[in-house]
Amino acid sequence: MLKPQIQKLKEAGYDVCAMCVPGVYEKALNDAGIKIVPVDIRRSMTPFQDLKSLWQLYRNFKIGKYDIVHTHTPKVSLLGQMAAWFAGVPIIINTVHGFYFHDGMSKKKYAFYVLMEKIAAKFSSRILSQNSEDIDSAVRLKICKPEKIRQLGNGINLERFKRENFPHTIKKSIRRDLGIPEDAFVAGIVGRMVREKGYLELFQAASTLVKKSYHIWLLCIGPEEPEKDDAVSRSDAEHFGIKDRAVFCGHRNDVDLLMTAMDVFVLPSYREGYPRSAMEASAMSLPVIATQIRGCREVVADGETGFLVKPQDANELADAIEKLLVNPELRTRMGQAAKLRAEKKFDEQQVVNILLDEYSSLLKKMGTK
Repeated sequence: MLKPQIQKLKEAGYDVCAMCVPGVYEKALNDAGIKIVPVDIRRSMTPFQDLKSLWQLYRNFKIGKYDIVHTHTPKVSLLGQMAAWFAGVPIIINTVHGFYFHDGMSKKKYAFYVLMEKIAAKFSSRILSQNSEDIDSAVRLKICKPEKIRQLGNGINLERFKRENFPHTIKKSIRRDLGIPEDAFVAGIVGRMVREKGYLELFQAASTLVKKSYHIWLLCIGPEEPEKDDAVSRSDAEHFGIKDRAVFCGHRNDVDLLMTAMDVFVLPSYREGYPRSAMEASAMSLPVIATQIRGCREVVADGETGFLVKPQDANELADAIEKLLVNPELRTRMGQAAKLRAEKKFDEQQVVNILLDEYSSLLKKMGTK
């Protein structure tokens, strides 16, 4: 996700390293010539380990004498910014990929995550928000002052996600490889297999349509996360009676190729920042059905490039899928409109330009550049 930004920063003359937990992307970063500093940070709340992570980050920042520390994801934004501030890093930037709190949470949880964002923001020189609604929330909830936060947007590699890159016969061959009938209607989803991505609602919606004798199949792309409290597994599809209509691919690096097998893209999430998968699907000329939540509202033009439905409403989701299932002309029209919207709004170079502008501006204020 961040590799293109890092590469552009390097091209602009910045000496960049990536601090992250070593994992599946380590080779890709190394192959791109990006220096990696390994850190041990857990996604879940682990107080003792979090203190160790904070100390590890502090030491790395102190030794590295960085001019800029740029953090991503909720937990790392808190630990990383605190560590950078204590280490005396002059410029601390955080990208908000979507605030963790949302309307579906309990009041107690909502207040807790707002408090965490307020604390993190105290250490920021600049906050970059991917979507405009989070800026409104940040100001309204007094997470930060208006002058501290700016919209960054989000973008993808439009040259990669282009249906014209693939031969017309690819849809048939990919379906054959996946075991999906050539004449099936395929609804695809890309996302971690957890409840907040809306998998259970999608399974229920598909079950409803199967009972109405529609030849619908699901193509699910994303890793299982059994350690999560809201983990979803293949057995959940069996529970809804669609085990034989769902294909699970796990984590894949060829999402663009797999999207050629889809007729519609579905993202019934409870929470999003600015969903890349929905942008990628749009660029691939797919109509997108997503939930009426922040982030998704910026990707999908309701009724034009797809449909927005209520979160956690399997019936409304089924209705939206059915509209596109029975109307090929509507699918084509919305897919074409989605592609045009992607070309206009989702170019990652626009994000890079804003990022370079912010770095340059903050360094000038510091008297470095």
